[in-house]
Amino acid sequence: MSFSALAALAAKQHGLMTHEQAITHGLSRTKLSRLVRSGVWQQVRPRVFRRAAATQTDEQALKAVCLWHGEGAVVSHRSAARLHGLILDKSDPELTVPLKASIQIPDVTLHRRKPLDPDDVKELRGLSVTKGARTLIDLASCLDEETLAIVVEEAWRKRIAAPDWVARRLKELKPLPQGGRVLSEILADCSTRKTPLESALEVRVWRLMLELGSPRPIPNYEFTDAWGQPGRIDFAFPEQSLAIECDGYEHHGVREAFDDDRLRTARLVALGWRVMPITWKHVTEQRTKVLARIKEALAFRVTQPGSATTARRPPPK
Repeated sequence: MSFSALAALAAKQHGLMTHEQAITHGLSRTKLSRLVRSGVWQQVRPRVFRRAAATQTDEQALKAVCLWHGEGAVVSHRSAARLHGLILDKSDPELTVPLKASIQIPDVTLHRRKPLDPDDVKELRGLSVTKGARTLIDLASCLDEETLAIVVEEAWRKRIAAPDWVARRLKELKPLPQGGRVLSEILADCSTRKTPLESALEVRVWRLMLELGSPRPIPNYEFTDAWGQPGRIDFAFPEQSLAIECDGYEHHGVREAFDDDRLRTARLVALGWRVMPITWKHVTEQRTKVLARIKEALAFRVTQPGSATTARRPPPK
């Protein structure tokens, strides 16, 4: 009986083993039942057991489902997104399984399809998981458009999947997956910018301002003040000297961050910019009013435009 080999296997599987693995390593059914009754091992799924001393984690819960299903199960959709470090609300485990799989698993969402391309799958934390680009493509089928846009920007920002990678992979898939058209539009918008937006609030504000049509603001607009100190405007309308600043509460958790933002606003005002802050509540509950205010601010003509300097627009001499 190879207890050490079984322990090593369980360690690789987040403290888990299957009934078949236990028998293969020489553990009799009687001994296994005794270990479960004594609490040394606990059954977490049919024919899947957890070493009681093993720390319970989200990865362990996903691995247990994969072991129960057997060969061909791949962590995908929202579960894969969270494993990659993308911020999504916690939901039931999600797996992509072979089309002919007949198993039904309570509290688990199964997506049945033809086997995934090997290039779409990777090993991550001891689990078979869809890669970043494939994960975003899958998410297009189950997220609303704005949430999908937020996740795409986050994946870009965290270097999990660049928009051009996702667009290339999406074009290779025939027929176009569910939600593919919406994802294509989001990726096309990303291609108009060199850098990702910095937060979910910025994504919401950007999408709101796209409803304005022309002129479009310049995101991540860099400026230099009279003392040579650089700075950045979330969204800038340089011709109108209008700066749109996303005022997220979570970024003001400490006094220093609050003071830094107030100082940046003062520097912009000193350069002749008009600064309009927009909060999460504004963009989620007062969209019509926010759009009206921005239109009004754009229509207002300043007599002396701001003198902010950037690499794109040198200051007038």
